[in-house]
Amino acid sequence: MGIFGDDKLQDERIAALENHVRGLTETVQANQADLVSGWIAILALQAQVDQKVSASDVDPTLAALNQQLGEARKELEKSSAAASESWATLQDGVRQSFETLRSSVHQAADRIQQA
Repeated sequence: MGIFGDDKLQDERIAALENHVRGLTETVQANQADLVSGWIAILALQAQVDQKVSASDVDPTLAALNQQLGEARKELEKSSAAASESWATLQDGVRQSFETLRSSVHQAADRIQQA
């Protein structure tokens, strides 16, 4: 017997909570992708304004960051379309993808500031 005295009602409530958490997680990850996109644009502008590094130094870095952002967005799309059984595994992949992307953005910012 479920917590609420009705297993069906309990299952419906748990499913509703899971869907809500899933929606929130997807929203947070979409926001992360948008933030990284903004960071990339800021890095490009900072490099142009400061003129501390040449365009040839910045362009490959930004291209690599944009490629990683594209990969992170693909992982996000996979996560959104995932079945319930594999959702946790895909979320871990998405989280790792964004961590890699965030680390790369910070490294690029450090390189621009050091130049």
